Amino acid sequence: TIKVDPDAVLLASRLRVHMEPHVGENVYVVNCNKFPNSPNFPMMYGALEVFSKTAMEAYAAGSWKCGTQLPWKLWGEDYYMTHCMDHLHVGRIGDFSVLGDNMCIGANCADKNTASFHPFKNWKVWETCWDTANGHPPPPPPSQAPGAPAW
Repeated sequence: TIKVDPDAVLLASRLRVHMEPHVGENVYVVNCNKFPNSPNFPMMYGALEVFSKTAMEAYAAGSWKCGTQLPWKLWGEDYYMTHCMDHLHVGRIGDFSVLGDNMCIGANCADKNTASFHPFKNWKVWETCWDTANGHPPPPPPSQAPGAPAW
C-alpha cells in the first residue's frame, strides 16, 4: 500500500523494484535520513509512504493502540505513522533512494534509481520532472531571434 502526495512524481515500476525483495514481510519504508544524529531520524517522509500488506493489517488491528498510547495530537501525519508503525512492532526498511525529496536531501529527477520525487507544486515543473525521470528531458527554450524585443 502506498500514499503519495499529489505534488510528487511517482514511477510505479521503479517502486516495484525497490519493494520486490520485501513482498510478504511486515514492514514499512523510512525514506529520509536528513539528520542522522537525531533520535527522530530516519523517518518516513509523507510525500511517499510505503507499507506492506501485513503492515496495513497490523495497523488495522492495532491503530487504537497508537491513538490511546502515543502522544500524537501535535504530530504531523507522517511522524505519527512512523511512530505508530514502530509502536505496533512493524519492521523498518531504510530505503533512502526510494524518494528524492527537496524537503529531505534533494530531488534529482534524472536519478534512474529513485522511484518518486517531491515537491513539484505546479503542473509545468511536475511535468518537467516526469519527463526527465522517464528519459525525455524537455527541449531547451527557443533562442531569441536576432533583433527581436526581449519581453
